Amino acid sequence: MSLFSKNALSQFSDLDYEVYNFIVKNDEKIAYMTIREVANEAHVSTTTITRFCKKLNCDGFSEFKVRYKLEAEMSPKQQKHYDSSIVLDFLQRANTDTFQKQLDKIATIIASKKHVIFLGVGNSGIIADYATRYFCNIGVFSTGVNNPMFPINLEVPSETIIITLSVEGEVDALIKNSEILKRSKATIVAITNSNDSTLAKMSDYNISYYIQRELAHNNSWLKVDITSQIPAMYIIESLAKLTILKKKSVKASSED
Repeated sequence: MSLFSKNALSQFSDLDYEVYNFIVKNDEKIAYMTIREVANEAHVSTTTITRFCKKLNCDGFSEFKVRYKLEAEMSPKQQKHYDSSIVLDFLQRANTDTFQKQLDKIATIIASKKHVIFLGVGNSGIIADYATRYFCNIGVFSTGVNNPMFPINLEVPSETIIITLSVEGEVDALIKNSEILKRSKATIVAITNSNDSTLAKMSDYNISYYIQRELAHNNSWLKVDITSQIPAMYIIESLAKLTILKKKSVKASSED
């Protein structure tokens, strides 16, 4: 059982919480401090600290320090700095000729269309909204759909290209909508983390960025996906800029 269980915390007085807050904020040096040093820095008496330890079923401050250190060692280490290596690794791969040729190929297709529709849900839905605004800002007519319950049951003209964003590529709503859209004449592009996903395989074209998936505990029972969306944003912005360059090139050629 944790030292600071819900039951233990419920028994704390205001002075106990003074000690508790000091310990939590200074957990790296508590193991090396004496009871008098803690008392002086926490502005409480040594008697208060002894009573505090008793409420945690410790005979005294020495036993508390041992148990507190053992519990800290058994707890998973929290990453104190953002690990940018995942994104940097992707950017290196994105700079290769193979990846750039993929982008160029799809940008050529986008440039030949009159309308772009971006699909996504959750975090990818936010990126779909961003992509819509970004493409519109540079002069490419686009629409975003981030509602998984949005009914896509209309005939989509061949002048339309659908770009679906999904890290996992297994979202039921996106797969269902893509299956419906496959029946039309629209071109479907999937931007996913892996080309082994269902969404990637059923699309006409796929760009996969292959970065490490990251999950975090929102509470004791729920995990949420916090995988970086930076690769998706890079792909979106690159496609948008390449598309405009190709549209200008086509326009210049026709004027000549």
